[in-house]
Amino acid sequence: MGMWDTGVHTGYQPVQPIKFSHELHAGTNQIDCQYCHAGAFKSKNSTIPSLNVCMNCHKSVQATEKYDGEISPEIQKIYTALGYDPATMTYDHSKEKPVEWVRVHNLPDFAYFNHSQHVVVGEEAIRKEKGLKPNEPVCFACHGPVDTMEEIYQYSPLTMKWCVNCHKDTKLEVKGNAFYDKIIEAHEKIKKGEKITPAALGGLECGKCHY
Repeated sequence: MGMWDTGVHTGYQPVQPIKFSHELHAGTNQIDCQYCHAGAFKSKNSTIPSLNVCMNCHKSVQATEKYDGEISPEIQKIYTALGYDPATMTYDHSKEKPVEWVRVHNLPDFAYFNHSQHVVVGEEAIRKEKGLKPNEPVCFACHGPVDTMEEIYQYSPLTMKWCVNCHKDTKLEVKGNAFYDKIIEAHEKIKKGEKITPAALGGLECGKCHY
Protein backbone atom coordinates (compact mmCIF):
# COMPACT_ATOMS: atom_id res chain seq x y z
CA MET A 1 0.00 0.00 0.00
CA GLY A 2 2.92 2.29 0.67
CA MET A 3 3.87 2.21 -3.01
CA TRP A 4 0.72 4.21 -3.85
CA ASP A 5 2.43 7.27 -2.40
CA THR A 6 5.63 6.85 -4.40
CA GLY A 7 6.21 9.96 -6.46
CA VAL A 8 3.29 11.82 -4.85
CA HIS A 9 4.54 15.08 -3.38
CA THR A 10 1.48 16.69 -1.82
CA GLY A 11 2.66 19.29 0.68
CA TYR A 12 6.11 19.60 -0.91
CA GLN A 13 7.52 22.98 0.13
CA PRO A 14 11.18 23.51 -0.81
CA VAL A 15 13.25 26.38 0.58
CA GLN A 16 13.49 29.11 -2.05
CA PRO A 17 16.43 31.50 -2.57
CA ILE A 18 14.08 34.45 -1.95
CA LYS A 19 11.31 34.26 0.65
CA PHE A 20 8.52 35.39 -1.62
CA SER A 21 5.17 35.59 0.19
CA HIS A 22 2.14 34.70 -1.92
CA GLU A 23 -0.02 35.61 1.08
CA LEU A 24 1.29 39.18 0.99
CA HIS A 25 1.22 39.66 -2.76
CA ALA A 26 -1.84 37.63 -3.87
CA GLY A 27 -3.73 37.96 -0.57
CA THR A 28 -3.08 41.28 1.16
CA ASN A 29 -2.19 43.24 -1.99
CA GLN A 30 -4.60 41.27 -4.21
CA ILE A 31 -2.23 41.12 -7.18
CA ASP A 32 -3.76 39.01 -9.94
CA CYS A 33 -1.98 35.66 -10.44
CA GLN A 34 -1.51 36.33 -14.13
CA TYR A 35 0.29 39.63 -13.54
CA CYS A 36 3.29 37.50 -12.54
CA HIS A 37 2.41 34.16 -14.16
CA ALA A 38 1.35 35.60 -17.51
CA GLY A 39 2.04 32.38 -19.40
CA ALA A 40 -0.86 30.56 -17.72
CA PHE A 41 -3.32 32.50 -19.85
CA LYS A 42 -1.70 31.91 -23.23
CA SER A 43 0.67 28.95 -23.14
CA LYS A 44 1.35 25.49 -21.80
CA ASN A 45 3.49 26.82 -18.94
CA SER A 46 2.46 29.34 -16.31
CA THR A 47 6.06 30.68 -16.33
CA ILE A 48 8.10 32.07 -13.46
CA PRO A 49 8.14 35.87 -13.68
CA SER A 50 11.37 37.59 -14.59
CA LEU A 51 12.87 39.91 -12.00
CA ASN A 52 11.90 42.80 -14.26
CA VAL A 53 8.29 42.08 -13.27
CA CYS A 54 9.29 42.30 -9.60
CA MET A 55 11.01 45.60 -10.28
CA ASN A 56 7.82 47.13 -11.65
CA CYS A 57 6.90 47.55 -7.99
CA HIS A 58 10.10 47.06 -6.04
CA LYS A 59 12.00 49.81 -7.75
CA SER A 60 9.91 51.99 -5.45
CA VAL A 61 8.53 49.62 -2.81
CA GLN A 62 11.46 48.61 -0.61
CA ALA A 63 9.78 47.61 2.69
CA THR A 64 12.12 49.46 5.04
CA GLU A 65 9.75 49.82 8.02
CA LYS A 66 10.70 46.54 9.73
CA TYR A 67 14.42 46.87 9.13
CA ASP A 68 15.42 50.14 10.84
CA GLY A 69 15.24 52.08 7.60
CA GLU A 70 17.25 49.50 5.67
CA ILE A 71 15.89 47.79 2.57
CA SER A 72 14.25 44.42 3.18
CA PRO A 73 16.93 41.72 2.83
CA GLU A 74 14.65 39.73 0.50
CA ILE A 75 14.14 42.73 -1.80
CA GLN A 76 17.88 43.35 -1.63
CA LYS A 77 18.36 39.86 -3.09
CA ILE A 78 16.39 40.99 -6.15
CA TYR A 79 18.61 44.05 -6.51
CA THR A 80 21.75 41.95 -6.13
CA ALA A 81 20.60 39.46 -8.76
CA LEU A 82 19.98 42.31 -11.21
CA GLY A 83 23.13 44.25 -10.35
CA TYR A 84 20.85 47.14 -9.34
CA ASP A 85 22.00 50.01 -7.14
CA PRO A 86 18.95 51.57 -5.43
CA ALA A 87 20.95 54.65 -4.43
CA THR A 88 21.76 55.61 -8.02
CA MET A 89 18.89 53.64 -9.60
CA THR A 90 21.29 52.17 -12.15
CA TYR A 91 22.09 48.63 -13.32
CA ASP A 92 25.50 47.01 -13.61
CA HIS A 93 24.87 44.14 -16.02
CA SER A 94 28.27 42.62 -15.27
CA LYS A 95 26.96 41.76 -11.79
CA GLU A 96 23.76 40.06 -12.93
CA LYS A 97 23.15 36.55 -11.61
CA PRO A 98 19.93 34.56 -12.12
CA VAL A 99 17.86 33.52 -9.12
CA GLU A 100 17.87 29.72 -8.87
CA TRP A 101 14.24 29.08 -7.94
CA VAL A 102 13.35 25.53 -6.86
CA ARG A 103 10.49 24.06 -8.88
CA VAL A 104 7.53 23.06 -6.70
CA HIS A 105 5.07 21.44 -9.12
CA ASN A 106 6.66 18.67 -11.16
CA LEU A 107 5.00 16.41 -13.69
CA PRO A 108 6.66 13.44 -15.41
CA ASP A 109 8.20 14.23 -18.80
CA PHE A 110 5.61 12.01 -20.49
CA ALA A 111 2.66 13.92 -18.98
CA TYR A 112 1.36 16.84 -21.04
CA PHE A 113 -0.53 19.60 -19.26
CA ASN A 114 -1.61 22.84 -20.87
CA HIS A 115 -2.32 25.73 -18.48
CA SER A 116 -4.08 27.91 -21.04
CA GLN A 117 -6.58 25.20 -21.96
CA HIS A 118 -7.67 25.00 -18.33
CA VAL A 119 -7.36 28.67 -17.38
CA VAL A 120 -9.15 29.98 -20.49
CA VAL A 121 -11.20 27.26 -22.20
CA GLY A 122 -12.13 25.29 -19.11
CA GLU A 123 -12.37 28.15 -16.63
CA GLU A 124 -16.16 28.31 -16.28
CA ALA A 125 -16.55 24.54 -16.03
CA ILE A 126 -13.74 24.21 -13.48
CA ARG A 127 -15.14 27.06 -11.39
CA LYS A 128 -18.53 25.36 -11.12
CA GLU A 129 -17.08 21.94 -10.37
CA LYS A 130 -14.75 23.21 -7.64
CA GLY A 131 -17.22 25.74 -6.20
CA LEU A 132 -14.89 28.70 -6.53
CA LYS A 133 -16.09 32.15 -5.48
CA PRO A 134 -16.24 34.95 -8.10
CA ASN A 135 -13.22 36.70 -6.55
CA GLU A 136 -11.12 33.54 -6.50
CA PRO A 137 -8.90 32.84 -9.53
CA VAL A 138 -9.40 29.53 -11.32
CA CYS A 139 -5.79 28.75 -10.30
CA PHE A 140 -7.10 27.88 -6.81
CA ALA A 141 -8.76 24.74 -8.22
CA CYS A 142 -5.39 23.00 -8.48
CA HIS A 143 -2.98 25.17 -6.52
CA GLY A 144 -5.22 25.70 -3.50
CA PRO A 145 -5.68 28.95 -1.51
CA VAL A 146 -2.45 30.52 -2.71
CA ASP A 147 -3.49 33.86 -1.19
CA THR A 148 -3.03 32.36 2.28
CA MET A 149 0.34 30.70 1.65
CA GLU A 150 3.30 32.49 3.20
CA GLU A 151 5.47 30.11 1.20
CA ILE A 152 4.11 28.17 -1.75
CA TYR A 153 3.68 24.41 -1.50
CA GLN A 154 2.12 21.65 -3.61
CA TYR A 155 -1.53 21.63 -2.60
CA SER A 156 -2.89 18.88 -4.88
CA PRO A 157 -1.44 15.38 -5.50
CA LEU A 158 -1.14 15.93 -9.29
CA THR A 159 -1.53 12.21 -9.85
CA MET A 160 -3.10 10.64 -12.92
CA LYS A 161 -6.08 9.49 -10.81
CA TRP A 162 -6.62 13.02 -9.53
CA CYS A 163 -6.65 14.44 -13.07
CA VAL A 164 -8.85 11.63 -14.46
CA ASN A 165 -11.44 12.03 -11.69
CA CYS A 166 -11.73 15.75 -12.44
CA HIS A 167 -12.16 15.01 -16.14
CA LYS A 168 -14.90 12.48 -15.30
CA ASP A 169 -16.83 14.77 -12.94
CA THR A 170 -16.55 18.20 -14.56
CA LYS A 171 -19.42 19.18 -16.85
CA LEU A 172 -18.15 21.11 -19.87
CA GLU A 173 -19.63 24.54 -20.51
CA VAL A 174 -19.66 24.54 -24.31
CA LYS A 175 -22.24 27.20 -25.12
CA GLY A 176 -20.62 30.38 -26.37
CA ASN A 177 -17.13 28.91 -25.96
CA ALA A 178 -15.06 29.62 -29.08
CA PHE A 179 -12.89 26.54 -28.53
CA TYR A 180 -15.84 24.14 -28.64
CA ASP A 181 -17.53 26.12 -31.42
CA LYS A 182 -14.52 25.31 -33.62
CA ILE A 183 -14.71 21.61 -32.72
CA ILE A 184 -18.43 21.46 -33.54
CA GLU A 185 -17.78 23.26 -36.82
CA ALA A 186 -15.06 20.73 -37.70
CA HIS A 187 -17.37 17.80 -36.86
CA GLU A 188 -20.06 19.20 -39.13
CA LYS A 189 -17.55 19.37 -42.00
CA ILE A 190 -16.52 15.76 -41.36
CA LYS A 191 -20.16 14.67 -41.52
CA LYS A 192 -20.55 16.41 -44.89
CA GLY A 193 -17.34 14.87 -46.22
CA GLU A 194 -15.68 18.26 -46.58
CA LYS A 195 -11.94 18.79 -46.26
CA ILE A 196 -10.74 18.99 -42.68
CA THR A 197 -7.12 19.67 -41.72
CA PRO A 198 -5.11 19.26 -38.50
CA ALA A 199 -4.89 23.05 -38.38
CA ALA A 200 -8.66 23.26 -37.88
CA LEU A 201 -8.33 21.02 -34.84
CA GLY A 202 -5.62 23.03 -33.12
CA GLY A 203 -2.72 21.52 -35.02
CA LEU A 204 -0.96 24.87 -35.30
CA GLU A 205 -0.73 25.41 -31.53
CA CYS A 206 2.94 25.72 -30.54
CA GLY A 207 2.48 23.38 -27.57
CA LYS A 208 1.44 20.49 -29.82
CA CYS A 209 5.10 19.96 -30.69
CA HIS A 210 7.16 22.22 -28.45
CA TYR A 211 6.55 21.02 -24.89
